[in-house]
Amino acid sequence: MTSSHLITSHMILIVLILITQLLCTNSFSTPHGRHDFQSTRFNLIPRLRHSQSSSSNNESNEPSGGGGIRLNKVFKATHSRREADKLIESGRVSVNGEPLLNKGGIKVVPFRDVVTLDGKVIHGWEKMNAINENNVDTNGNHHAGENLQTSSFEYVKYFKPLGVTCTTDLRIKGNIIESIGRDGYNPRHRVYPVGRLDKETSGLIVLTSDGRMVNAVLRGEKKQPKVYKVMVNGPLEEEDLQRLRDGIVITTVTQRKGRSEEENTLVARTKNCKVERIGPSSCQMTLVEGRNRQIRKMMQALGFRVVKLHRIEFMGIHLTEGLKFPGDWAHLDEGEMELVENALRLAQEDS
Repeated sequence: MTSSHLITSHMILIVLILITQLLCTNSFSTPHGRHDFQSTRFNLIPRLRHSQSSSSNNESNEPSGGGGIRLNKVFKATHSRREADKLIESGRVSVNGEPLLNKGGIKVVPFRDVVTLDGKVIHGWEKMNAINENNVDTNGNHHAGENLQTSSFEYVKYFKPLGVTCTTDLRIKGNIIESIGRDGYNPRHRVYPVGRLDKETSGLIVLTSDGRMVNAVLRGEKKQPKVYKVMVNGPLEEEDLQRLRDGIVITTVTQRKGRSEEENTLVARTKNCKVERIGPSSCQMTLVEGRNRQIRKMMQALGFRVVKLHRIEFMGIHLTEGLKFPGDWAHLDEGEMELVENALRLAQEDS
């Protein structure tokens, strides 16, 4: 073997040794630092998820963790909760530049996270959720404090005519949104009724853009009294009125998703209520609970049919103060707003 062949063999051997050492360490140094072969070949983790494991000094593009509010509440001025969830699932919504495809449990921090729909930034969503910068701590948690931010929302009372359905679904003929719109009310934001009245029931209903109202006046121990005038198709005896006061067993069905028909069916006695005679076939009833078609079913259990049902008061707000005819509406006055703020404050203290 010549000397040139020996040199070549030694060089090949050295190169093989270097390559072997390089593969064992999976890395080598470059002018820009260490380079990781393995991460180059196999690291397919998306950049957004990778940012979670980066050091605290590196700012993540993800929605801020910990505190904040649910992402679907960002769209409450223009969309219902279900509609907002569909927007998120469609991939049209991005947070801090990263598109989202799953609505599940995502929270955003007010005044920190940037939310876009179809590339356009959503402005003012903090205000629509009664949040200001002074009420958000460093973890993104919102503390309402004494300022209830009611000036950010709309609150109106409406004399609902007969034949109007209490739904915000514009596909349903005779929905309450189109009805109050025809009667002259043009809301600045999306509004919805607080509770509902049957299509065949007339009278007072409150509409608002404040999503806190439902929990504050219709849920659990916070339920507010509702006063109705009732007329039936026959004479009411004193015994009938007393049975109404004491409670009557009726069957009601709720529409809660994920439950069977049996689980959604409630057979129970109604709670005690105040009942006053108005005339031979009419009375005034004050209810706190709000089971579906409750008064009609109570009267049916006594052998009567309701021929007229009219609500005159809700949570201390009276129909007769400013509303005289079906279709009349008015913004809540100062005294009525005090009732709203008291309910919101109590709900806030219990949360």
